[in-house]
Amino acid sequence: MTNVATVVEQVAAGDSLEGASLAGMDFSGCNLSGAQLAGADLQRCNLSGANLSRSNLQGADLRGANLYEADLRYANLNQADLRGAKLRRANLTGSTRLGCTINKWALKYAYIAGDTAYKEG
Repeated sequence: MTNVATVVEQVAAGDSLEGASLAGMDFSGCNLSGAQLAGADLQRCNLSGANLSRSNLQGADLRGANLYEADLRYANLNQADLRGAKLRRANLTGSTRLGCTINKWALKYAYIAGDTAYKEG
């Protein structure tokens, strides 16, 4: 069984967690900078205050995730599913969001500098 400490260690070591099933885990405040989480199941995860800068979250399932004050600067969110995610005070500056599915209202209180490309879901 995967636990938070193991995931953080794997990220720090540069291991890929592509397609990992991490739904419902509590990563609040964790340093996941540069994480390779393409296609990962992160539904309902608590990622509040987590550092996900420069992470690859392409195609990840982040439905219902708590990303309050998360650092997503320069993250790859292409094709990610963020429906129902809480993005209040999240920093998405420089992130790529092509084909990202997200509720428009979720971006209301997020910090974004740069282009936005997403489809409303």
